[in-house]
Amino acid sequence: MNSRMISITVGIFSMLNTIQFFIFELNQMTHIGFEDKYSIYLDTESDVASWVVVYRHNISTGLSIATIMVSCFFLFCLDKNMFIGLLIYTVWITVYELLSFIMVLLIHGTIKEQFKELGYLYLLLQISRMLLHFAALPFVVKHGYTLYRDPKIMSLAGRRKRSSISTVDS
Repeated sequence: MNSRMISITVGIFSMLNTIQFFIFELNQMTHIGFEDKYSIYLDTESDVASWVVVYRHNISTGLSIATIMVSCFFLFCLDKNMFIGLLIYTVWITVYELLSFIMVLLIHGTIKEQFKELGYLYLLLQISRMLLHFAALPFVVKHGYTLYRDPKIMSLAGRRKRSSISTVDS
């Protein structure tokens, strides 16, 4: 597999993985119990941590929608051999993963002691997603560098020239 095929696989993986984690984020429980609601989060004095806990769903929704749009643009740019899509994707995935990691760390610090294992699960899932995204970025950068250096090489490599002479016998 060359860097172009790996980049296409990375784009598809990024979209599907973002959708999976978005569904996971939306279905996270913040309260336990039917009649008596019991919160799994501590009351903190940190304005930033409490803001992240309160607006976690909105932050996740915004980041996920932006990541899906960037991934679609990335796949479009791969098809059209445009360098800018690969650059935007590389920068966005780095920013997205760092913001998500910071959010998970802040939320991990506000989880009550009885539910600390849940916080470790969030950290494990976030770190595994980061490793998968960051492990594929060198191939995207390599393909982007190839496109940046000479964009016509990639567009001519997969096409055959048609002959102007007809070989059909009459």
